[in-house]
Amino acid sequence: MRIFLSMMGALLFLASAKFGYCLLIDEKLNGTEFVSLVIAFAVIGLILSFSSEVQEFSVAGNIVKLKEVKRDAEKSISELKSARTETFRFLLSLAKRHPGGFADGSIAVDGRVNDFWSLYNQIVAFNCEAELSEDLLEIVDVLLKGQLVSISRHSDAVNRKYDRTDETPEPSQLTIEALDNDSVAEAAKRNVAGGDESIIKKTLVVGLDEYKKLYELREKHQSKV
Repeated sequence: MRIFLSMMGALLFLASAKFGYCLLIDEKLNGTEFVSLVIAFAVIGLILSFSSEVQEFSVAGNIVKLKEVKRDAEKSISELKSARTETFRFLLSLAKRHPGGFADGSIAVDGRVNDFWSLYNQIVAFNCEAELSEDLLEIVDVLLKGQLVSISRHSDAVNRKYDRTDETPEPSQLTIEALDNDSVAEAAKRNVAGGDESIIKKTLVVGLDEYKKLYELREKHQSKV
């Protein structure tokens, strides 16, 4: 950082000197003004180079306390980061709530899943995932169970095996059970998806894919806690 600031200070001084010289050649500055300009930018360049060490300096009688400004800025940034994390934590708690109205029986995806992924992407973008690991585990566990219920509406085998249980099976096991031909045929007889077995299977594949993503996210954060 010190080397970078020194380079920036030197570049600023050289650029200002060249600019002032051009103005001097064009007679837009006299000799005294040129010297004043160069000195002013030399001082600014030095301040920039040693900004990490300089406690304060005076400009036209006004004292600028660099370190205090830096400390205040760092404190504000820290407070903003903390507030951002707490906001995400609050939004995650809201994401567990069921949406209003009736569930859409034509899809095998829990109504909260899409909103959760949008929120999760923001959490990752702002580098808050590690801080919110426990909160993410909590909501993912809730959504996995909700996703299992959504899948069970299209699969009699899944409904029979996991109804009223807290079990969340591995995705590979759940896929075999959900796409079992006999189970799909039973769902068709109940007129799920208008009795069309191909649509039932396609719907289940979408739901199973969402279940797998949630399951993998839970595995990821369980290893960190």
